[in-house]
Amino acid sequence: MKQKNFHDPLGLLKKLLDHPHGLELANVVYQLHKDLQTDTQSNSQLVAIALNQAKTQGLNYIPYFKQMTNDEIRMWITQNS
Repeated sequence: MKQKNFHDPLGLLKKLLDHPHGLELANVVYQLHKDLQTDTQSNSQLVAIALNQAKTQGLNYIPYFKQMTNDEIRMWITQNS
């Protein structure tokens, strides 16, 4: 039995498009991926606000905001304001 390579994005896309609702499914997956990428990339403006707030309060421990999602940074700002 031939093993399928599921790490081939084009092969997966071709297989998905063979499905009757493949185009719709591909669009949903793309949108979810795009939304996830947007949320996980730290907003530099939020990072700057959080850093400024931490320095103003004279905190000894300042989190590494660039590894946080936008929602996590917003939550930190709200909790520390």
